Formats: sequence, structure tokens, C-alpha cells
Amino acid sequence: MMNWIRSSRGTIAVALFVVLLGAIGTATALTVTADDPAREAQAGTEINTTITVDDAFTENSQWTVGAETELRNVSWQLEEYDQGSRVEQWSDLGGQSISQDVSSDPSGDELRIQIRGEVPAVPEYNYSNPSAENVTFVEVTSTSGDNTQTLETYSVHVYTNQSKSAREAIDAAVAASDSAGNPDGVESTIDNAISSYNSGNFENAIDLANEAEQKATSSQQTSQLMLFGAVAIVAIALIGGGVWYWRNQQDDYDKLR
Repeated sequence: MMNWIRSSRGTIAVALFVVLLGAIGTATALTVTADDPAREAQAGTEINTTITVDDAFTENSQWTVGAETELRNVSWQLEEYDQGSRVEQWSDLGGQSISQDVSSDPSGDELRIQIRGEVPAVPEYNYSNPSAENVTFVEVTSTSGDNTQTLETYSVHVYTNQSKSAREAIDAAVAASDSAGNPDGVESTIDNAISSYNSGNFENAIDLANEAEQKATSSQQTSQLMLFGAVAIVAIALIGGGVWYWRNQQDDYDKLR
């Protein structure tokens, strides 16, 4: 039985979708949105977004907003707005987490959290579980008294050029194997490619995945040739039988004349 996932593309999409669903339905009236947050990013690149908390003081006129991230070299900026006009600003909030008391006094109805940072290295390579390669982009919390709630969490799937190439090569090998009916020898080669991927040996993973894809493609072509050959033999037999039958009919007709 195969112990690898047929195609990780769909798995990545599902993992990212679950990330979005994870923060929906929290028991709070606060509405949290992000300005086009990255879903995937290359390790070492810089990403940023702005988190907006609407109706920030509907439930509590004063509370503590918190945010944390797994990005590196992070810079934060927190702003409070009232009907579109900025009324308060907190800058130089360095570090991977922030905590700031906010209040609607004298006015305010919206908070904006700007975050910018560098994507860290992949925490763990796992072909079959792409969510293991995610890091927390930003998690926003609210604290009132002893009650702390997670308002929203955004994660980002991290990759390197080599890991992305290796994953795509394995995806192609899996698809080719499926198309060829999972021929003998291909599954074990793909398993070895996945093991190399999970250990970070991407060059070997790519070589093995390409080998598996070639085996699967060759097997499929051989099967097709055999099928075409069998069809040709049947066709020749039918034609030959038809000719033989026609000649016998002609001979019988001539004898009757």
C-alpha cells in the first residue's frame, strides 16, 4: 500500500484553507482582516501586511492587543483610528511579540497593526504534510482582565528554490505513476525520493523523482504498444477470417452453379 500522498498540490491548498478556517468563528464581535497576507514565501525574503481590527471597542472600551510572529528582524507599528482618521500611533515595537493597552478614550473605533519581517528557514521538511513547513506570519490576540482570546492567525508556507523544485518533481512522478497504473518498482523509487526530500537532500530527491517519472512513462508506453499490438493482431485475424469466409462462400456458390 502506498504511503505517500498522490499529489501534494491539493494537500498544500487544503492546508492553506485550514489555516484560514482556523481563526473563523472565535467568540468575539471583533472583525479582523489582513491586507493580502502572503500564503507562501521563500525563506530569507521579506514579507509584510497590515492587520485591521474593526469595531475594536464594541465589547470593551479598554483592552490589551497582542501580536506575535515567527518572522525574523521584525518591525511593528500599531495605529488607532476614529472614523478613518488616525488618533494614536505606537512605533518602534520591536521583537517577535508585542503587547499594548488600547482605549476608546477619547475616541477610536479601529486598530491597524503593521508587521514586516524576514521569513525564517523551513522548520521541518515533510512532503506528505506541507503544513509542517508553515510558520506563523502573525497571530493577533485580545486580553481583557484574565481572558485572552486569539482573534486571528495567519500562517505562511515556507520553501526554498531547491525544496520547491524537489516537491514539484515528486508531484510529477506521482502523477506519472498514477497515470501508468502504479507499475512495479516506481513506488519504491518515489518513497526514496520522499525520504530524501524530508531529510533536506533535495538534489537526490529530484534525481530519484525524475527516475521514477521516467520508469512510469516508459512502462505506460510499453503497455500502450502491447495494447496496440494486441488490437492489430485481432484486427488482422478478423480481416483474415472475413476473407476466408468470403472465399468459402464463393466456392460454395460456384459449386451450385
